[in-house]
Amino acid sequence: MSDSLHCAINELVQERLEQNDPIDVMDLAEKIVESLVEVIQLAPEKDQAKLMADVLAHFGQMFLEKSGAIDGADTTH
Repeated sequence: MSDSLHCAINELVQERLEQNDPIDVMDLAEKIVESLVEVIQLAPEKDQAKLMADVLAHFGQMFLEKSGAIDGADTTH
């Protein structure tokens, strides 16, 4: 499920990018962050701060891996 969700989200983002010229990457990133906040808020309130910290840590890890700064699991699709 998570891989198919990951791919579906990437397809939606790609479609949005193809529709807009010029591409407003900041606006796109803000919309993605807003959606992520809404997902985090689905967790029980007592767990939200830890979940946000875990998500930010994963974000940093994925950024470093995908930018080639560190070796990591192949997550490109």
